[in-house]
Amino acid sequence: MIEILKNIPFFAQLGEADLKQIAENVKMDYFPAEHVIFSENDQGDIMYVIKRGQVQVIRDSTILAVLKDGAFFGEMALVSDEHRNATLKTVTDVEVLTLKKEDFMHLMETNSNIASLVSYEVVKRSNSVF
Repeated sequence: MIEILKNIPFFAQLGEADLKQIAENVKMDYFPAEHVIFSENDQGDIMYVIKRGQVQVIRDSTILAVLKDGAFFGEMALVSDEHRNATLKTVTDVEVLTLKKEDFMHLMETNSNIASLVSYEVVKRSNSVF
């Protein structure tokens, strides 16, 4: 789990103890093929990391990307109240790791190291595609 978290820009600069604290809040979820995980303009409150499978990133009925094992999406929902700017639909059966906004906000409130590093990454990624 910690190795996966290290690959996410929000968390890449965190130490082992901070990553372990985040990992304790991550849950596993499953979606079947052809399932819409969330739709464009939905309110977001969960970040996802693909453990196994593939998902399409769709905006205005156009496929922008296909994400595979190890890819992440929805991370801006943890730090922003903006609506989703794309639809995410599974191509195959998908196992994902999820982190809820409420759990993440609690970590930010109780761990200043996580808060400062994540804040820096938010500024860098504020113009992200999805």
